[in-house]
Amino acid sequence: MRSSCLATILAVVGSVLASPMGQPRAETATCMSRTDATNIVEIYRKLIAEYTDDLANKYCSDDFKDVSDSINTFLHNPFGQPTFPTKKDFIAAQEYNPPFPLVVQSVDAVDCTAIALQWSATFGDAQKPSKGITILKTTNQAGWWQIKEIDVEFNSLTWLQDMGGSYVWDG
Repeated sequence: MRSSCLATILAVVGSVLASPMGQPRAETATCMSRTDATNIVEIYRKLIAEYTDDLANKYCSDDFKDVSDSINTFLHNPFGQPTFPTKKDFIAAQEYNPPFPLVVQSVDAVDCTAIALQWSATFGDAQKPSKGITILKTTNQAGWWQIKEIDVEFNSLTWLQDMGGSYVWDG
């Protein structure tokens, strides 16, 4: 009885070790450090507030996308769809945005390849602070940390007023 239990255990262990799950991984995941995350947050701030093509070309991954229902509101894009589905689309849009002060208020979470941060911006005609939340998804495929996806939402009504627009609240 004892030898049949031992044989069963050895058979199970042997099959687990022989399976792909029991094999060592060919490549290990690279996780960003807190310093890496701080650098990526500053790159994000510059991409939004002090844009240059060189910065975007180096630090936006080739499969980059930007998602924001707040921005989709201004562009009359459908909600839930990528705002700028490609790096090229993002670059084309950012070239037309004037610089403005974006202040990172806090970096609230850093995961292996994701960062959550809060920011504010006060600018333009109304000089009202608009607060936003951004999730950055990153990759290290190029040999340095790049932004793969920006998911951002912010107070778009305040932003509209800062851009010189207005709205009427019905009800």
